Amino acid sequence: MELFAGLLTTVLGIAGAPGIAIDKIATDFLRGQIVRADVLEVRVDNAPNYQILLGNVDRIRVAGRGVYVLEFLRIDEIDLETDPISIDPNVLQSGKIVLRRPLQAAVRVVLRSEDINTALRSPTIQSSFKNLSIDITGTNKGKSEILDLVNPEVTFLEGDRIRLAATLQSQPTIAKPKPTPLNVSVNAELKTIGGTRLQIINPRIELEGTPVPEKIANAFAQGLNKVLDLRQLESKGITARVLKLEFTEGKMQVIGFAKMDSIPNQ
Repeated sequence: MELFAGLLTTVLGIAGAPGIAIDKIATDFLRGQIVRADVLEVRVDNAPNYQILLGNVDRIRVAGRGVYVLEFLRIDEIDLETDPISIDPNVLQSGKIVLRRPLQAAVRVVLRSEDINTALRSPTIQSSFKNLSIDITGTNKGKSEILDLVNPEVTFLEGDRIRLAATLQSQPTIAKPKPTPLNVSVNAELKTIGGTRLQIINPRIELEGTPVPEKIANAFAQGLNKVLDLRQLESKGITARVLKLEFTEGKMQVIGFAKMDSIPNQ
């Protein structure tokens, strides 16, 4: 949201300057906010041009290919297109953005499994997989073990299925100075429910090739499904919907839209 707020501020802030190529300035601004991109273009549509001085923009379109939003995270394709935008120009000079109507935008994102796996293996992400407290029995009666999750790998499969594989490595103890690693895999279907929830369905979990009881697999899926509920964003004034979720071999495409009633100011 802060990135888009900065883009709007840039577009409206230079609107009155003669001889300024708004599209180029807007593109340069976005390039300055990300790590790098193979292709990144911004198009600001406005007719007649003077209405931008009144805080009105017909449409902003952003197209990116090979976009690194972080050093370790690559987005294969991203396309964003807004509905008409109306902002109060009287408060813009103070650095605030006040919407006169809700801001709506449609977005399409394509992610490659190889790019996600590169991100998962980066030092930044790997640090969050250390010292995990996991009860691998799934009974909540046994003592949880402290494990490291290593070599995580995501594979997008046809039929809206996703496969997650990793190795669980116990930390050495006096009793087990060289603990045996456990290979774990999760194969599940990922669906959208009412456009507001991404839900893992029919998960199949295996430990060292042995299926985990269905009760444990379902409990695992329920925990993830809570995280994948887009309705959580509504408390922040954002309405998000997934219109299409599609898996092909090696790629995932998400098409959706978001609406904001206001933009938080820094």
